[in-house]
Amino acid sequence: MSIAETVYRGLMADTKLVRMLHRDCRGRCIYHGRSPDAGSYPILVYSVISDVPALSADGAELERRVTVRIHVLTKDGVADSITDRVNAVMCSLGFVRAQSLEMAERNFFVNVIDYRIGVES
Repeated sequence: MSIAETVYRGLMADTKLVRMLHRDCRGRCIYHGRSPDAGSYPILVYSVISDVPALSADGAELERRVTVRIHVLTKDGVADSITDRVNAVMCSLGFVRAQSLEMAERNFFVNVIDYRIGVES
């Protein structure tokens, strides 16, 4: 299973988190890469932004470092409880939070969080 699939399944499996999010007409609330402009928030958007070798020996890659970025998009900027649930899920999957950033985009607020994990090759 790919890292993106693992993240998606982990986030969707957390019923508390999913209940905090708005579902679109197709029942989706967590998107890979980008979301359609549904106009309803809060939602999550995730993507793998980096996958680089971390350890090699004898010309072979032994471990790689993968960074996943999660965007928490809200209309009102209130995302603490969602961010806490996302952090709990990602930590349970073995990720470590690397950094976060808050910003305003057009008519919504975005909380961007990067998570890293080491993966054996």
